[in-house]
Amino acid sequence: MDLNQIRSFLAVTQTLNFTNAAKQNGVPQSTVSRQINDLENQLNVRLFYRTKRDVQLTAEGRTFLPYALEMMEAAKKGAEAVRQLHNGAAGRLSIATIATSGTFLADCLRDFGREYPEIVVDITYVSSGDALQDEGRDPYDFHFLHRDMLPDSEEFDSLHTHSDQLCLVAPKGKAVSLDNLQSERFILVTENESPILYMQLMEFFRSRRFSPHIVNESDNMRAVLLSVSAGLGVTILPVSQPQTFLTDQLDIYPLGMEIAYAVAWKRSLLNPAAKLFLEVLKRKVDEVAP
Repeated sequence: MDLNQIRSFLAVTQTLNFTNAAKQNGVPQSTVSRQINDLENQLNVRLFYRTKRDVQLTAEGRTFLPYALEMMEAAKKGAEAVRQLHNGAAGRLSIATIATSGTFLADCLRDFGREYPEIVVDITYVSSGDALQDEGRDPYDFHFLHRDMLPDSEEFDSLHTHSDQLCLVAPKGKAVSLDNLQSERFILVTENESPILYMQLMEFFRSRRFSPHIVNESDNMRAVLLSVSAGLGVTILPVSQPQTFLTDQLDIYPLGMEIAYAVAWKRSLLNPAAKLFLEVLKRKVDEVAP
């Protein structure tokens, strides 16, 4: 299996036409056909249904597609890392973070960038419901996540970074009573996207002795805030989110609840750039500690 085969596979999935896929990749159609056939032989499956008029992905092809995309993205990042190193970058740092850790992480990166401008930083946003991978397979130097999602593993070290206030978010100018929330239409972040937040919200509703009228859920916090700003409902989120997006279109009501965040990293920490970032990170944690 090589990148040319993967490139041809992705081109055919995009165009569903071998001729157009060949034009897209700048190669003869026979080359695309041969590479797809070779790939199918190596995987021992059919990736496409082919007729004279139609090309469609098989179930096996659909299953293989996200992995093919990951392979191309990894190759792209690898090539970029080599190029940057050749052009003078002194190192590379890879960070996975959930959306609600962004403000604290930005403060850390601001200090780190001033001290080590030659180090390249890759940032990947991940679902807070995703568990950390095993050390041998984990591609990231640091994970910013909910404190309650820290792994129970001796492979990782961790620090509590900060806490965020939870707040009710409503459309600008909407009259809201915190004592009468059972009459509101709620738009929430899904449990899969943020299980800790979802659990706290359900506990909040139980403590108020009502079941919320949930009209919609989304994996994307910005989509939730956009819906709220349009008057489609209200939501409950960490205050950092409405403070950084659509701030002039939303009203915020503190609820007296907090959600805690942490950062985890592999104990081995072989990357020299990661060791430098850890020093900056610990300083920033000390600054925000009560």
